[in-house]
Amino acid sequence: CIDNATLLWRRKQIVTYAINHVHIRAKDPHVSAKWYEKFFGAQMMFSKEIMPGTITISLAMDGPVRLNISTAPAGSSDERGNAELNHLGLEHFGFSVEDVDREIQNLEESAVRIVMPVTELIGGAKIAYIEGPDDVLIELVQAPE
Repeated sequence: CIDNATLLWRRKQIVTYAINHVHIRAKDPHVSAKWYEKFFGAQMMFSKEIMPGTITISLAMDGPVRLNISTAPAGSSDERGNAELNHLGLEHFGFSVEDVDREIQNLEESAVRIVMPVTELIGGAKIAYIEGPDDVLIELVQAPE
């Protein structure tokens, strides 16, 4: 429930927000970047030290949102995420695809773990979930025809 003062404040805002990038921590960002290049046509924009002691690879993903993959800074936790559905926090990110059935077949042939097979949603969209490198959960989304 939003109070009137908050609603008025929101109406006065002229700034719009768009997602700039998705950022993944990886043991070996070069290996992870190659995986995204192979399966999703990512293109390396740069690989450099941005924060002291870490390497960041920035990938163009054929859209306005970049994918950044970095090594962990010294002293980081070794705790890993999990590529499973239905947990709190950042659960997954998604890629639009033209033919989700074909993409899943290609990924299965490359021994990529399928977390949830192709499922048709009410309205005709199709989705599936896969496990990417570094325990990342990725959704593939096919728009309805």
